[in-house]
Amino acid sequence: MASSQVNTYFATGIREGLTDTVADLFADDCPLFAMSEKIKATATKHEWQTDSLASATKTGIVEGASISYAQAATRSRVSNYTHIRLRNWDVTFTQMAVTVAGIKDQVAREVMKALKALVTDYEAIFLNTGNSAVGATGTARGAAGLQKRIVTNTAVGTGTGSSASIQLTEDNVNLLLQKVWTQGGDPRALFCGGHNKRVISKKFSAKTGFTFNIEASTRQAIANINKYEGSFGTLDIIPDRFHMKRRITITTPDMIKIAVLRDIEQYKGAPTASSIKGWVEAEMTLQYGNEKAHAKHSYLKTGGTIA
Repeated sequence: MASSQVNTYFATGIREGLTDTVADLFADDCPLFAMSEKIKATATKHEWQTDSLASATKTGIVEGASISYAQAATRSRVSNYTHIRLRNWDVTFTQMAVTVAGIKDQVAREVMKALKALVTDYEAIFLNTGNSAVGATGTARGAAGLQKRIVTNTAVGTGTGSSASIQLTEDNVNLLLQKVWTQGGDPRALFCGGHNKRVISKKFSAKTGFTFNIEASTRQAIANINKYEGSFGTLDIIPDRFHMKRRITITTPDMIKIAVLRDIEQYKGAPTASSIKGWVEAEMTLQYGNEKAHAKHSYLKTGGTIA
């Protein structure tokens, strides 16, 4: 039906309703990177040493016996290679000249996003299963991740890959804690993905700072565990978006350090076109101490009903 009204269906010249805001959704929290001490690396092959005590013995010594001297166990050298990562941007002069809603400086925003993305890259590298690689001409060096280097204190579910069928259990976590404790470690942090954080909050019974009985007047319901007090210490439960979903990692945090050969720096690209180019770049690696101070559980369920 024809209308004699001036309305928005037919009128021209209406400005677009674009607000001067940008709804940023940056999954940029990197707990392992943030909590780890940063130390100086001096070469692309970063090395450190590990040592351990001899096993306890109950054998008695005869009075006046001659002493036979045994060779002490030698220290072990452990290494990891530095890993180069960069994130770049390229903004045209025209883009810089036009009026843009929500931001003041397009280049500054691209730099900010690149910096955040670079840190998330290292979080994923250091937590997961990448190999340590010396590199060569045309081949990148690579740092081994924590999940790759933990070989002593492990638990494995059934199935492979996406077909894993074991739900994380409190007993298995305590078994891993016992393994680390037996080796002399001091486990204090558990990293996991989102699903296993829900499993811990719903199924684990031994809790610190946790209650379902909330005063009615507050109208709050809490179903969350941020700390878990197990048989061998209290763990911080740390959900990490960059952790492998089907695994958990238990760490002795004091052992973990990030060795920095080249800290994060901003660089300006050569003017090869009508634009401003640049990138941020760093080179660092993971120093995980003694792998026996950590533990991992692999092939866990990543979704579905929490039974």
